[in-house]
Amino acid sequence: MHFCKAVSVLLLLAPTASAQASERADLRALRDQAGAIQEAVSGTALPDWLRNPPDASARAGEALGTAERERMHRLTSVQMPAVPDATATATPTQTITLLVSRALGAAALRDIFATAARPDVRVVFRGVAEGEPLMDFMRGIHAELQGLDPMPAVELDPTPFREAGAEVVPLMILSGPDREIARVAGLSDPAWLRAQVAAGRTGDLGVRGPVEAISEPDMLEEIARRVAALDLAALREQALARYWTRAVFEHLPAAREARTRVIDPVIEAKADIALPDGTLLVRSGERLNPLDRLAFGLRLVVFDPTEPAQVQTARTLGESAGTLRPVYLATRLDRAAGWEGFRALEDALDETVYLLTPDVRERFALERVPASVESAGRVFLVREHPPEDPR
Repeated sequence: MHFCKAVSVLLLLAPTASAQASERADLRALRDQAGAIQEAVSGTALPDWLRNPPDASARAGEALGTAERERMHRLTSVQMPAVPDATATATPTQTITLLVSRALGAAALRDIFATAARPDVRVVFRGVAEGEPLMDFMRGIHAELQGLDPMPAVELDPTPFREAGAEVVPLMILSGPDREIARVAGLSDPAWLRAQVAAGRTGDLGVRGPVEAISEPDMLEEIARRVAALDLAALREQALARYWTRAVFEHLPAAREARTRVIDPVIEAKADIALPDGTLLVRSGERLNPLDRLAFGLRLVVFDPTEPAQVQTARTLGESAGTLRPVYLATRLDRAAGWEGFRALEDALDETVYLLTPDVRERFALERVPASVESAGRVFLVREHPPEDPR
């Protein structure tokens, strides 16, 4: 659960008794879900591959790899201006895909890039070398493209390798809108393949030149392998543990004597407020008391859980709330105790515990703890309760 957002919602809503019981049960269930806890820690949703249990790692890796491939495709694609080619005989719906690998060598690749600099040809790599950063791969390819004009379209995409069952390169494939028309291994001149198709020769035209085994691993398989090798349980624990070193608490000093203060919630509208249909709801300068329109059926109990006496005082304040719903707000937590300590605190109070947020502290001018906040007529009463004298 997200502590700050939860508190904001609670301050605006006053649920019924049945809804309160249901909500408490839901909150306890949410508390024990790793994904929900991590969202409270980071404020952002977990990626699917980290949510999944270890036995789903390969499938999660495949999905992550597909998304990464699309991102890499956008990063590594080199767009070439459309240059008319008088020698091209194929219709615009036919394209040539040249599957290559750096196993071919820098000189051969540069020749391929120069030959493939056509609007209907793309040069595709299956992946990057094991352990190689993507940016290093991109820098290496761009170095080979220096001085070429026009430039070919170069992509990083294992999909066509999979679809073609490619094991060696170069492999040149001519495709139409719906199917493969012809392929040849060992050659990289698009004009040769088009000439063969124009002469009526289609299908697999065999190996017509030197080939090399593909040196780069399949990018999707490599990502899936790395994800499968991850200790997801350890990653989860590390992510949860990081919360306790980064959490910011609204610590308040301990109350030394009983004290009651009155908070007037009246606000003045700075401008007209209208409904979507234009109906004027509040006029500029009008003074409003939110308690006139929305009942505050809560007792906020603000305390320092690192002080055992304050925990007992907080429990007493909650149990004596009567018809009011107690909402426990912690000013700080024991970092060393981590989540186990937090769960133990909730078990001791038999209620969900939230963190005190700066806006709540300021809204009710909280100064010392333990403290309670509840409405009385058209005002809020903020009471400070020394731990030795809870009321």
